[in-house]
Amino acid sequence: MPVMSSAQNNQQKPILVFLAKDAACDIVSKLNENGYVAAAVSSVPELFDALRSDRYFLVVTMRSDIDMVRNIKPIPVINLEVFFHTVQSATKSVRSSKEFDSDAFLRRIAALTESRTGRVSAVRRDPAANETVIASTTKASRWRAATSLLLSRRAAPSAERAD
Repeated sequence: MPVMSSAQNNQQKPILVFLAKDAACDIVSKLNENGYVAAAVSSVPELFDALRSDRYFLVVTMRSDIDMVRNIKPIPVINLEVFFHTVQSATKSVRSSKEFDSDAFLRRIAALTESRTGRVSAVRRDPAANETVIASTTKASRWRAATSLLLSRRAAPSAERAD
């Protein structure tokens, strides 16, 4: 059996997502759709076990949890919050909201993954014009729901989302 280089070894390792359960599942789905292997954990014991397993090369989480992740294991961390931007509504009566920049998020994942694996990311291909419109509409609604859930859970961790 050939010896794996560190790049090949990291290519086999998934991305760990540490967020509230529904938000973590949304982020994992987005990563999977774009060719990345990812797994979600939502509790501190699960996080501890996952990081101690040495299976992951990167963690996606919120700013408030970065120190905890790094105290368990020195590992690259992406702060998901930096990809949320305030969007002003067209009408003055509706207050501004936060929108998730999934393209920037995926570019950051690609940059960190490429630096470890050298693979070219599918994120860089240019979609057809109609594919862009359909994908951005679907992506916006899915990410808006994930964003809303994520921010509401951070504001009130014990609150359950009513659908």
